Amino acid sequence: MLFRSGTVYLLDSAKDTFDIILQVGAGTGLIYLARWFWWRVNAWCEVVAMTSSLVVSIGLLIASKNGITMSPHAALPLTVAITTVCWVAAAYLAPQTDRATLIAFYKKVRPAGPGWAAIRAEARLTPAESAEAAFNTPMALLGWSAGCAMIWSSLFATGAFLYGRTTQALMLVGVFAVSAFLVAKALAATAPKRA
Repeated sequence: MLFRSGTVYLLDSAKDTFDIILQVGAGTGLIYLARWFWWRVNAWCEVVAMTSSLVVSIGLLIASKNGITMSPHAALPLTVAITTVCWVAAAYLAPQTDRATLIAFYKKVRPAGPGWAAIRAEARLTPAESAEAAFNTPMALLGWSAGCAMIWSSLFATGAFLYGRTTQALMLVGVFAVSAFLVAKALAATAPKRA
């Protein structure tokens, strides 16, 4: 709380706050995807990613207040690079998640990717379960893109309704409905079948 309170004195505008939020999000974004493709990504990695991303963002803000400015196009990749080095180091140096927990998680969720190969082997799935666990890339991409469209269209539809832009809002509600239908189809196609 004291650290955050002190940071307020560095902020000259709402844009400074937005830049910090954007950099923290950019720095941590990769780990939130990587955890579904690599078993070593755990809570320690996420804490390290969030902390290092915040520290780098604040450091860049302090540097800009002291005349060392960096464009957002350079600051964002720098934040991502430093944060990634920090959380990958934590993946190897921090305590690993218990194997039994990882195996139980794998059997329940069936995450894809080569990073789960060791856990997949230890899970000892039956041939039928292995066939169900096969990653359906096209459906996953459909679900991902439709999910993004669903979220963004719902947010912008709400704003359009609030500003009285009814036609625009109704079009966005239509996009939301189609996207929600596609998400449901993708989930149905990729969900493991339970006996």
